[in-house]
Amino acid sequence: MMNALALLPPDEAGIAYLEIDLPGEAVNTLSASVMAELDALLHGGLQNPSIRALVVVSKKPGVFVAGADIGEIEAILNPDDAYGKSRQGQALFSRFAALPYPTIAAIDGACLGGGLEWALACAFRVATDHEKTRLGLPEATLGILPGWGGTQRLPRLIGLAQALEMILSGKPVSGAKAEEIGLVDALVPHEFMAERVREFTGRCMTRKGRARLCKRRGRHLAGRIWPVRTLILRKAGEHARRRSKGHYPAVEAILSLMESTGRGRLEQGLEREARAFSQVAATSVCRNLIGLFHIGQALKKERGTGAEVRELRTAAVLGAGVMGGGIAWLLSRHGYPVRMKDIAWEAVAKGFAQAADYYGQLVKLHKLKPHEVSLHMHRISGTLDYSGFASADVVVEAVVETMPVKKAVLAEVEKAVRPDAVICTNTSALPVSGMASVLEHPERFVGLHFFNPVNRMPLVEVIAGEATSPGTVASVVALAHALKKTTVVVKDRPGFLVNRILIPYLNEAGVLLQEGVGFERIDRLVEAFGMPMGPFALADETGIDVGYKVIQELEAAFSPRLQAAPVLDRFIQAGLLGRKSGGGFYRYEGRKRMPNPEAVRLLEHIRGGDWSDGEIVDRLVLTMLNEAAMCLEEEVIGRADYLDMALVAGIGFPPFRGGLLRYADDRGLSGIVQAMEALEQQRGARFRPCGLLRRMMEEGRTFYGG
Repeated sequence: MMNALALLPPDEAGIAYLEIDLPGEAVNTLSASVMAELDALLHGGLQNPSIRALVVVSKKPGVFVAGADIGEIEAILNPDDAYGKSRQGQALFSRFAALPYPTIAAIDGACLGGGLEWALACAFRVATDHEKTRLGLPEATLGILPGWGGTQRLPRLIGLAQALEMILSGKPVSGAKAEEIGLVDALVPHEFMAERVREFTGRCMTRKGRARLCKRRGRHLAGRIWPVRTLILRKAGEHARRRSKGHYPAVEAILSLMESTGRGRLEQGLEREARAFSQVAATSVCRNLIGLFHIGQALKKERGTGAEVRELRTAAVLGAGVMGGGIAWLLSRHGYPVRMKDIAWEAVAKGFAQAADYYGQLVKLHKLKPHEVSLHMHRISGTLDYSGFASADVVVEAVVETMPVKKAVLAEVEKAVRPDAVICTNTSALPVSGMASVLEHPERFVGLHFFNPVNRMPLVEVIAGEATSPGTVASVVALAHALKKTTVVVKDRPGFLVNRILIPYLNEAGVLLQEGVGFERIDRLVEAFGMPMGPFALADETGIDVGYKVIQELEAAFSPRLQAAPVLDRFIQAGLLGRKSGGGFYRYEGRKRMPNPEAVRLLEHIRGGDWSDGEIVDRLVLTMLNEAAMCLEEEVIGRADYLDMALVAGIGFPPFRGGLLRYADDRGLSGIVQAMEALEQQRGARFRPCGLLRRMMEEGRTFYGG
């Protein structure tokens, strides 16, 4: 069996190279076997007295080390097991850090989790300017914390404030940002990495060179002063708790650990880190987040039916509103030249303004520089006719959500594009096969539903119509992956997948409202359950009129199970449409929201009985669950785990719960069916458990267990 680690003999200058190349894998990970190899080298080859400096480098393009083996983290059974694994990794990296010569991590690509913890154990770090170079500790996104020294070495290197931001958010930084904050000692061009790393290593081999490199690390002493440290921890804690809402144990464990360490000896901090790691590594939250990670990885490899994928390189967008401008922005952001058409230059200008706004947000977040924005924006061009469309490999239609308008535009565009061009419609609910009826070649037509806002929502639904070819589906899925979107393929059914599940939930909130339950209470309970916002806050964001229109469209398909709550129409008639009209259920001042007095007056005549908090949440969540089970039953989507990921990415279903169907498994289908039957008796037939739920309960099956 080939080894993952290869130690090359030192050259004439005494520089040795430790190469990482995990056999048969696309990325390097620090599995138990790789760690065992490193242990053997620490007892053997790395003790060679001829070595004067050691460079750790990856042989895989685009990746240094992507972290520990996720499967081995998932296999942790209990706190004692977690503690032991943490202490083993810490001990190994501490021995590496104690090697009697300079060690340099040469990072060109992803350096994450355990990979960064290994790099932190090196005396020095060099990163390239390649776009794939990212350094980070994403453990918190998996419900754990860095357990191989990351929480102790990182703040000592870059300061407490920066370290807390990286550890709590889990977000990686670029090579340039890493150099700016002192995480790496030098930034070198990707094209000249070997030469520059060798030059850097030469400096590390002299006492004066090492002194100069280490001198710039003394910038973070303020974080060790007790009042300043307390302030940093308090601010970071407030921000992290606001995001986690108490649902993620790792956040509290990280904050507590960082508060109790950092001023004493490293070894004491490592012991406390291992204890903290052991508290969170065997929790259900960790299991659920790792489960979602696996689903995400599986979706990235999906290409539909296995049909031949055609690379789509140039694009055009029909409709330059908020959505059209956002889609043009997304395409240009990922290197696609895109032609944007509308019926008036004012509309085209709005599309450009939308793209510029999204780029401006990236500049404010220091993710792009102004000159880079200029390069991206130059990929977008505008037109009032179909000039330039003949060169497009793919056209995305994003006009008004009305069937006659979409049909007219699609019939028109088909005559303006090449015979092999793929045509997509960005529709949230209209039937794809219905639109395809006006096309001469419906096999190249497919639904491509981007969620709004395009720059923030990670999900895309690819909808295959009755005549859509497998090759068209596969090619558009590949395009969505290239745009870095979480992508699910669904059948052409009313509401597709996400809206079909979401809309009954929103409508049930309306039913509760007209039964006398306050909208603030409903939103508060749903947010306590873990949703990012309650149904009425969400309605304000999307537009109450927009949501009610979709409810009515689905009512036509699913009545009498779904009947639009009339109270929502009253808000529309009163001109309370949400944020876009200045207020809906709430009024807004920046991020602060408060009940809208007009909404309160509109509802003051409604009186009802008393409902328990549990019943309110059940009526909303079990409504979604029943609809989700029906989607599986009707094969709208083929896999329970893909459905769960779609809801996490599309509506923000709480990741710590692992997804809607994972939540159902954990709660128990027997209890869920009983709760739904009780609601059916009390509230009506819309709560009747679907056939799949009943069969699974009777057969003792679960969504994830078979």
